[in-house]
Amino acid sequence: MRFFRNKNPFGGASSPLLVIGAAGILAAVVVAMAVIDLGREKQYMTQLLLEKGAALIKAFEAGTRTGMRGGFGADVRLQHLLEEMANQPGIFYLAVTDAGGRIVAHNDPSRIGQELFAPDVMAGLAPESSEKWRLAQEEGNGRQSFLVYRRFVPSAVGRGPHGMRMHPPIQDKSFFCAEDCETPGQRRDLRGVPLDIFVGLDVAPIEAARRADLQNTLTTAAVLLVLGLGGVLALFWAQSYRAQKKALRHTTALASEVVAAMPAGLLLVAPDGTVAMANGAAEALAGVAPGGLAGRPVDAVLPSGLLERAWAGEREMDIGLGGGPPAPLGVSVSSVATEEGTSVGSLVVLRDLREVRRLEAEVRRREKLAAVGNLAAGVAHEIRNPLSSIRGYAAYFGAKFAPGSEDRQAADVMVREVDRLNRVISELIEFARPSDLRRRPVRLSDLAGHAARLTRPDAVAKGVTVDLAGVTDGPEVAADPDRLVQALLNLCINAIQAMEAGGVMRLATGVAPDGRAFVSVADDGGGIDAADRDRIFDPYYTTKARGTGLGLPIAHKIVVAHGGEIVLTARPEGGTLATVSLPRASGNGGNGEKDAGENTRG
Repeated sequence: MRFFRNKNPFGGASSPLLVIGAAGILAAVVVAMAVIDLGREKQYMTQLLLEKGAALIKAFEAGTRTGMRGGFGADVRLQHLLEEMANQPGIFYLAVTDAGGRIVAHNDPSRIGQELFAPDVMAGLAPESSEKWRLAQEEGNGRQSFLVYRRFVPSAVGRGPHGMRMHPPIQDKSFFCAEDCETPGQRRDLRGVPLDIFVGLDVAPIEAARRADLQNTLTTAAVLLVLGLGGVLALFWAQSYRAQKKALRHTTALASEVVAAMPAGLLLVAPDGTVAMANGAAEALAGVAPGGLAGRPVDAVLPSGLLERAWAGEREMDIGLGGGPPAPLGVSVSSVATEEGTSVGSLVVLRDLREVRRLEAEVRRREKLAAVGNLAAGVAHEIRNPLSSIRGYAAYFGAKFAPGSEDRQAADVMVREVDRLNRVISELIEFARPSDLRRRPVRLSDLAGHAARLTRPDAVAKGVTVDLAGVTDGPEVAADPDRLVQALLNLCINAIQAMEAGGVMRLATGVAPDGRAFVSVADDGGGIDAADRDRIFDPYYTTKARGTGLGLPIAHKIVVAHGGEIVLTARPEGGTLATVSLPRASGNGGNGEKDAGENTRG
């Protein structure tokens, strides 16, 4: 016998699929949070670059308007302003183009006059009075820049973006004249010409910051994911532990109930040779109080060397359990080991065979009765008729002799012996014939009183007193009164014959603890020897000098035909107690007709 354990670490309710699902949901939540954070960071960086570019454009506009007004900074040319503003970290270039994308001013003077963007690209950019942005790939070096641009229209007079009045520039200053003036040294008049301002910003520092932030975000997400998965697994393992602990309690309780309710005796012997556990059936077989076997050495409970015997299946043997009297038991022994093969003791199962042996003896006795009954029926039929002729001739010849003569006495002896044989044959016929019962509701008290009256003359002749104090108005039984009285008569006659020196024959009726009605006959005789107890209901078995051995078998046959039981036990004060137990009447019997299925033989 081996004990197996559940290898699933998650138990029954905590399936690995649930853990995988929970981990997937947690991972999706963490990834979504990381993506949202990265998107928010990207939006923040884009807004930062856009605001930086817009600030540069507004600064450029302010410088332009200052130069157009003259006064302070009037000697500053547009080109110089662009070069000074572009000479800051994080700025690739500053450029002013016309509507077609031709560079009017650039922090790199070599680019003046070239196209910053092709006309179709300019059309797609569509500069307006508000700042716009886009990521641009420069054609020369392939570097990527964050481009901020907007439309700017210089005005000689009017209101600036802040509502301040603008004054015309000093005419002799060439603020807008650059190296590409149509006539060198002459002012190029760009007032009223639409111009577009472009600022190219370096995205590398921003990208480095984004990468660092991405790394931090991924690290945080990984830590959260690991911690979340650990928490989920801890929750599932805690749930699995509680579920397995609960299941173990239920299994232990169920196993304890099953072991306690087993009809067979169960002993678990520990490796140290002591009884580790014994159920109630084993304690009942040993005749000890509950808990009286646990902890005792196995040699004090079972025969020495029983556990060392190796056999397959169950063996029947007569053994005394716990020092009690020997009893027929079916014994099976098996070793108990864990899944790893470690022995944890031996399991001994004890099955009480006393009832089985009793039933086997009852079957053998009934088979014997059936055989004797069949033989008796044939013998009685063949002998009774010749006996009738012998008795008739004996009486005839006896009448021819004088009374008192030896011949007359011899004839009388022949007649008496024939009568005795005839009685024996009548008992044989009574024993062999089917038990045809005509049931009706009767009271056992009435039947007991009737049997006492019929046997009173025999009791008086033996000096026996009949005591009916225990006969009360008990329950009714469905019985054939004539046949049942015949059984009671046989019991009463046996009781009277058992008291050679006189005594008291006590009759009693009532209801037994099992609910059946009973009638009992007790005597003060010598009792029944233990050697004769198992044969008292066998035909022709008798301990009397002149008995036929058919009285008790006939009584037993009648009681069994009524569905009852007859038991003879020794009285503690001496004598024998014969008890007949019968089913109580159900209230629907007693139609006076022969019961179907009640015909039985021997």
